[in-house]
Amino acid sequence: MKSEEALIKECVSYFKSNPGFKRTFESIRKKYKSLGSLGGTVVLNNLKEDEKEALTGIFRKDYYKKSTSFKVEAFIKVLDNTKFNGVLFDRVLEGYYGGAILSNKEEKLIYETEKQEYFEEIIEKFKGTRAENWLVYFLNTKENAYRLANLKYDEDKLQLKKNLSYVCSGYNSLGFEEKSVVRLALFSSNITKNPHSFDTNTECGNLLVYAICYGLELKYPENAEEMNEVLYKAGIIKDEVSNFTLCSGLLAYNNREEHLGWRGFYEQGEPLQVSIWNISKIDKVISPENKVYVFENPTVFSEVLYRIGNIKPSLICTFGNFKLASLILMDKLVKRGAQIYYSGDFDPEGIVMSDKLKQRYGEKLVLWRYTKEDYLSIKSTVHLEECRIKKMNNIRSSELKEIAEVIWENSSAAYQELLIDRYIQDIMSSMY
Repeated sequence: MKSEEALIKECVSYFKSNPGFKRTFESIRKKYKSLGSLGGTVVLNNLKEDEKEALTGIFRKDYYKKSTSFKVEAFIKVLDNTKFNGVLFDRVLEGYYGGAILSNKEEKLIYETEKQEYFEEIIEKFKGTRAENWLVYFLNTKENAYRLANLKYDEDKLQLKKNLSYVCSGYNSLGFEEKSVVRLALFSSNITKNPHSFDTNTECGNLLVYAICYGLELKYPENAEEMNEVLYKAGIIKDEVSNFTLCSGLLAYNNREEHLGWRGFYEQGEPLQVSIWNISKIDKVISPENKVYVFENPTVFSEVLYRIGNIKPSLICTFGNFKLASLILMDKLVKRGAQIYYSGDFDPEGIVMSDKLKQRYGEKLVLWRYTKEDYLSIKSTVHLEECRIKKMNNIRSSELKEIAEVIWENSSAAYQELLIDRYIQDIMSSMY
């Protein structure tokens, strides 16, 4: 009489040698993983000839048909009528697939346990630091970096552990001081020996931004300018030379000493192009009249300055979408008590940008020449498509909502070049 092990081995060999049982075993295995036990129904469509022959032989009835179904218990029971009578089928199934078969529930439990231990090991490494707080936060809340970390865990957990260690070390080293900044490439080199590890299109870069956003209680940035601002607030400069703004009529100080370069341009009434590098070197910027006129359009800025530069109005040009340098400069001016007067185009993109500035500066920003009368007096023939107009649906400023409705009704844009005479009149009236 054969031993139990020998009988199981022979049974496994029999089924593996007969390809007609392959789909049957795949279905039984799938049911086992789902149910956690041997049960359910095997459904086989489009039976092949070898499958028909195999099933007919073991069930001892006609299976020469297109499709069939049978209970798993029935399949196991028919073995009692063969030389494999009494064999433990769960052992046969394990032998067929070369190892223990876990249910989906068991696999999930093992997966979650291993993942928890994995992250706990990283948390322990940074215990007592701000990085520990960040790790615990996104793992417990399933917010912030959770989705990215979860995805990378499944892709390559060894690489993720390495990258999280880099990110946590980098995050702990940040000063979160705009006055004392470090260039992104140098910061990256100091942490990883690679100047590009924390580029914002990399895994490390994305995770670092998530960590910074946690520390600053901000949402993940939606565009490049917001990304630059988040990094800057943490003490990192991504691009300090090409990120610039244009201004005139402003004075700057560092450690109570006036910056002579800014003074020179002020006296000459000339435009000054300043980068984040320049702005990071000064403590404060002031407008002598405590009023700053901001234009998005460089042509309008240039014409206004050309015509009344002799009276030295404080002007800034943002070049359309707000670069970080423009925002930092306005932040410094508002901090010193200046009132911002902002004017842009009467089109969906211009209205949305104006709304962003209004939400940033509140009462310290005046929406300048944004009235219905101004719009109607310079309305163009440029037709606005509905898809563009819908961009204004989420604006929050009540003043801008009113003008947005007028733009919607007319479906036409209006551009600030035609308001130059009124801008000049407003500025001169305020200074004399």
